[in-house]
Amino acid sequence: MLSIQELRALGASLTSGAFRRQLGPFVLVQRPPGRPSSAVLDPTRVASAGVIEKGMLTLLFEFEELLITTLPPLARVEELSVGRLPDCDVFIDDPSVSKRHAVLNWSDSPARCTVRDLGSTNGTFLNANSLSAREAVLKDGDILSFGNVQFWYLMTDTLHARLRSPRR
Repeated sequence: MLSIQELRALGASLTSGAFRRQLGPFVLVQRPPGRPSSAVLDPTRVASAGVIEKGMLTLLFEFEELLITTLPPLARVEELSVGRLPDCDVFIDDPSVSKRHAVLNWSDSPARCTVRDLGSTNGTFLNANSLSAREAVLKDGDILSFGNVQFWYLMTDTLHARLRSPRR
């Protein structure tokens, strides 16, 4: 993971295109994780609406304290696994996240990402609405929750512009 502070210098020194080549087409922004857990061994907990809503507000108002989840390099079409097993592409060390929780599907043409829950008992949420079994297209700025862990889905160009603007 990279911190917003670490990315500020990179954002200031690179063009938007070069920044995108470094980070990929999109990023997942998150709060720093709580205390580490033995995620694979912990029982899965059901997500709560209150925790999800509080997490969404934190993402929007604490930008300088957030982290960028690093993603593997993406091909033109790519499926990324999300879960708490260490071999997942997006590894989330939290007992509210299932071992194999969801998948993100990236497509270069058209440039879009979708998310689909893999039948987790604790849920995948898009802007605090449960996805159930359907697949949803992500839009720049959406809040994506896997269990009680929230991510701000941002296109890399949006993050680059935000990093180059004066701090608020």
